[in-house]
Amino acid sequence: MALLVYDNSPSEQPKVLDHTGFGRFMYVHDSSNSGLAAAYNSGLKEAHRSEADWLLLLDQDTEIRAQYLESLFAAIQSGPEDSVSALVPKLMRAEMVLSPQRVGRFNNRSVSPGYAGISRERLTALNSAACLRVRTVEAIGGFPSEYWLDFLDHVVFHRLQSAGGRVQVLDSVIEHQLSLLNLEHEMSLARYTGMLAAEWRFIRETGEGGGTFCHRLRLLKRAAIHAVRWKNKAYARETLKASLT
Repeated sequence: MALLVYDNSPSEQPKVLDHTGFGRFMYVHDSSNSGLAAAYNSGLKEAHRSEADWLLLLDQDTEIRAQYLESLFAAIQSGPEDSVSALVPKLMRAEMVLSPQRVGRFNNRSVSPGYAGISRERLTALNSAACLRVRTVEAIGGFPSEYWLDFLDHVVFHRLQSAGGRVQVLDSVIEHQLSLLNLEHEMSLARYTGMLAAEWRFIRETGEGGGTFCHRLRLLKRAAIHAVRWKNKAYARETLKASLT
């Protein structure tokens, strides 16, 4: 078992993590903040080098507990079906299931809080706390750099399942912070604009959400909601501008 800490902060941090129990410990400092794709590909490379079968992704906004790790290790030790490309917990904020979600023709729907098992439906999930089978991620070319930050999770799950992989949902719940739920306080306008561009790239690549026409309508609705909900109208303006892209 190996642990890689990929640090995107401006200054290198003291290496004081307790990494007892890990066969290898690596620390990478990237002051250029290359994003998630670079960090995850670095982890994928180390997983291949270590001959690891699974790669666990952890972000700074997710709090994991022993119950989740026990559930994850039990699932791995039981030998998941060869078709399983990802093991994911349910990420929640308060009573809301944020991830995973069932992919519908026009909209995604969250799974129920009590759901667990190998899904026969297409699912999408957030990266954080997802455990991916190394060989299946390598088979789709790793983590695409064009989605360097936003929508990286959705496109990876789309590509894994398009290649025949399936997603197993663990009987485990993790509290997670999602910045989209409170734009003004948790996501900068620049980050939001980048997310809109990544969202368009994803829609055009996959055709999910009803394709480009439905996405324009969805953005118009979102712009109206933002105009009413948020004091900073710049978020509504950027959303409206994206609908015309």
